[in-house]
Amino acid sequence: MTGLDRQLVTALKDVHAQEQHVQAVLSEALTSVADEPELCRPLGHFAERAHFYNRAIEERLHAHGASPSIVKDAGTLFASVAEAAFGPGHRSGAAKYLRDAYSAVHLQIAAGELLRRLAERAGDPDTARVAAGMCADGHEIAEQLSGNWDLALEVALRGHGFGRPRRHGSDP
Repeated sequence: MTGLDRQLVTALKDVHAQEQHVQAVLSEALTSVADEPELCRPLGHFAERAHFYNRAIEERLHAHGASPSIVKDAGTLFASVAEAAFGPGHRSGAAKYLRDAYSAVHLQIAAGELLRRLAERAGDPDTARVAAGMCADGHEIAEQLSGNWDLALEVALRGHGFGRPRRHGSDP
């Protein structure tokens, strides 16, 4: 295995651990906004695609005679569990979860861009295709998520006991 191949395997393990974290965060987010279909749809789509890419990355690791890093996966899952345990939780976290999902999808895009380029240099077109797909899906999902900022804020404010905010100039 060349040095470039080792770098590719390390990158695949990193992306796998990242996808594990994304899946855990999205699971908590979906539970928290389960009764808000407009928020569940894009988050659910993101969770479905993250699961797909997690499996595809595992396949690429196996193709290189490697497997996911138990240490990296455990670390990211621990971070996700700790965040869920100490985070705001439930409906008050809707805006936070949308923010985190939006950030996560952009991390996925960045990881995919770097992985694609590394795979191309290492002569691995199959991994490059998986990475390119991650990027394309990521851009689509980011657009879907960004259409829900107002709803996420409204749900979060309701979770804190505030009704729909009044418009500027309305009666108190």
